[in-house]
Amino acid sequence: MTCSTRHATHRLGTLAIALLASCGGDEASTPDRLGVPLLMLGEPSLEIGTVDGPEQYAFTAIETVLRLPDGRVAVSDAGATLIQIFEESGEHVVSWGTSGDGPGEFNSLSRLYSLGGDSLMAAERYSGRLSVFDLRGNFGRLIPGQDLSGDSIFTLDSWLYRRFWVDGALTSEDRRDARAVLDDLPIPREAPGYRVVFRGDDGALWLKEPDRTDGFHFWTRIDSSGSPTGVLSLPARFSPTQFGLGEVLGVWRGESDIHFVRAYPFESDGDQMRPVQAWLRGDQFVPSATEGPAMEEVMTVIRGTIRQMATAQEIHYSTHMSYTDAVDSLDAFEMPDELWIDFIKGDARGWAGVFAHNEVNRICGLAYGYGAPAGWAPGRVACAPQVVELPTRD
Repeated sequence: MTCSTRHATHRLGTLAIALLASCGGDEASTPDRLGVPLLMLGEPSLEIGTVDGPEQYAFTAIETVLRLPDGRVAVSDAGATLIQIFEESGEHVVSWGTSGDGPGEFNSLSRLYSLGGDSLMAAERYSGRLSVFDLRGNFGRLIPGQDLSGDSIFTLDSWLYRRFWVDGALTSEDRRDARAVLDDLPIPREAPGYRVVFRGDDGALWLKEPDRTDGFHFWTRIDSSGSPTGVLSLPARFSPTQFGLGEVLGVWRGESDIHFVRAYPFESDGDQMRPVQAWLRGDQFVPSATEGPAMEEVMTVIRGTIRQMATAQEIHYSTHMSYTDAVDSLDAFEMPDELWIDFIKGDARGWAGVFAHNEVNRICGLAYGYGAPAGWAPGRVACAPQVVELPTRD
């Protein structure tokens, strides 16, 4: 089969929400809330892809799986430089895409965004520009990503803020709302020293917990008031690209890393709870604000380490014909004290790393090739804006 649609009947994982404990009052009327009903992940409601079949169902390097307002699904395949539209059932409708620098062409196709329900914006990874098409592939106009994001460093929707790597919130207004929520969250202190955040369609933020070893990765949903409302457990081979209303869409990596489109529905279950994560309770130590010469000294260490890492990656590539996502594999690199390094990606196409230091409330990143997040300039050190005033929690 090249594509299939299935309804949720079998539960693969659980979602849990952890609320901050209530304080004081009558225990009978205001009990401590250590969690909320779990959400349950069902079987895939949609799967599109093939190992050996029609080329319109064969994907190379999926960047985006996007549910459109009419229920159809749009997919961007960076490896094939193709945008594809599929019916809600998974049947192919139309494909378009041409490599190049001209209008309607792509020099580095990356993500897709819905525009007004009848159009798509296609992002280019390196230039940060957005091409607008109708749903038949007819080119309309170009939009500089910076015009929407208001950000000259992170021109599209992968951006750094404090100790958070944020995916989503393309417009400056959405970024403002996301920052307001993040400002009220405790700063993660355990390795890797930062959190990946994904903005959902409803404006809620989904925060990824550090990877587990049990075949799943966990995402905590934070609402607009800053309260945790759920924890979603996703299979390790599944990478989300859209948290929709009642479903999550993304990329399933099959055998030999072949890409498939998948959508999973989820629903609540009032009988199960999950303990509050320590970092969401604010139990962990928060770094003091570092200013002036001290801040510059630490940032000099971070930037110098990043450049050493880049050199070590090139040495590794010259021997293995691939970059790595394991620091221990870099023989030409020595980890400095008080610095955390984590790789988002490392393979033959490129790499991306995140760097956090114990003494500053911000992270930096560097990426190369197709490891570069959408809108980042490859090879350029990119750091979150400096935030001196840190929030305090009672």
